[in-house]
Amino acid sequence: MTRPPTPPVGAAAIPPSLAARPHDDRRGLPIPPVNVHPDPSGGGSHVDFTTINTTVATRLAAERRCSLCDEPMGYWVAFLGGPRAAALMRYADPPGHPECMTAALSLCPYVAIGRHRRARADRPGAGIIPPGSHGDKPDRWLLGITRAYRTRFIAEHGFTTYLPAPFRTVHTYVYGTDGRLQPSTDSR
Repeated sequence: MTRPPTPPVGAAAIPPSLAARPHDDRRGLPIPPVNVHPDPSGGGSHVDFTTINTTVATRLAAERRCSLCDEPMGYWVAFLGGPRAAALMRYADPPGHPECMTAALSLCPYVAIGRHRRARADRPGAGIIPPGSHGDKPDRWLLGITRAYRTRFIAEHGFTTYLPAPFRTVHTYVYGTDGRLQPSTDSR
């Protein structure tokens, strides 16, 4: 059984492969490959942390590469989502190394801070909510670790879903009274 490190509250233990990624100047965060998008004008690319580049995410998953650091995944892979995604075993976000996904728990403001909300849909760069998603932020996050997964491309929506095999380990994280994400004793 694999156990990712418990993220420190308020600070992230960043794996070397994730730390080596280019960093966003404004936020100081590593830029996952799935958040790099082609520039609509046809020149270069831009970073959008609110939207996943489906083409890149699907390719990385097919090549069994981490969606956060772009390095090959080993034996164990992790999925991060809310209770509904875990119950359905169907994820909108692609898998990654357990260590990278653990770091995301404290690095991603949307996940790490309870009051942090997605950008309004009418704002540029606000991203899109995947088909079938309700868009509500979960009250807890589950980090499921498994060996295998499948992908399913939904052509009519241009969207990929990720279907993990049963989880070997599940770690639960809840928002504390300070509004920050912290490990729960409800892990298995």
